[in-house]
Amino acid sequence: MAPLPVVALLLTLAGPHGQPSADEQRLFTAGEKAFAAGDARGAERAWKEGYAVAHDPAFLVRIGEAQEKAGAPAEAVESYRRYLREAPDASDRADIEQRLARLAPAPAAAAPQPQPADKTEAPRDFGSGPAPALPTAPAPRVAGAADTESGRPETDEEESGWNAFNVTAWCATAATALLLGTAAFFGAQASSKESDANRLLTFRDEDGVPLTYTPAVARQYEETLADGRSNADNAKLALYGAAGAAAVATVFFVIDGLRPAHNAVAIVPVPGAPGALAAWSWRF
Repeated sequence: MAPLPVVALLLTLAGPHGQPSADEQRLFTAGEKAFAAGDARGAERAWKEGYAVAHDPAFLVRIGEAQEKAGAPAEAVESYRRYLREAPDASDRADIEQRLARLAPAPAAAAPQPQPADKTEAPRDFGSGPAPALPTAPAPRVAGAADTESGRPETDEEESGWNAFNVTAWCATAATALLLGTAAFFGAQASSKESDANRLLTFRDEDGVPLTYTPAVARQYEETLADGRSNADNAKLALYGAAGAAAVATVFFVIDGLRPAHNAVAIVPVPGAPGALAAWSWRF
């Protein structure tokens, strides 16, 4: 399992315990470096020292990962179980339980022993009939396996109503609104520059004398016209983009309205991703 960036994992350490101390950050970083260098036991020692500072349960997850990498699954199981005891409301509880199921699967139920024959039963010659078949233990169910009766995974939640089509449509709608606002901004800028250019052309002093045409005035007039044209072009591009985004939103809204609701968008844990913040992702 690949280590996450140090910054994201330090945010995970903050959690309900507040901002991690300087010693926790130092020991966490030291453990990350040792883990990345392949020194699993060194990382374990550093993270155990970090846990001893303020008993932040987030360290226990990293300790378990180091023990896994060091080839000590029994020690990792104990660290993960201790983490769940100390953080019963942890957001990555499902991921940790999956690791425990992988490292310490529940033993299959033992097959029941055959009952001794009733002593009053009439004796039979050996081989005179087929031997009764012994009952077998049912195969253990794997968490998250597909339910053959309903055709849905056991861990699926009720559909939220969101799917790839209406999510895309709403994103395109937001883009349309943003582009329309951008077009309005550049349009206002273009109008302001046009007004500035007109003032230069129609300026009159108190005696009615027009503005003297000098190189500086000419340069100012040309720059004002150039800025106005640039703003007008930007406004047109934004309008074209808004029209395209609106067309995309319309198409996907129509498609979503014509199809049955399924493919719900959900936030699901990412197996093997340590840390509470980095262990969740969108899934269609």
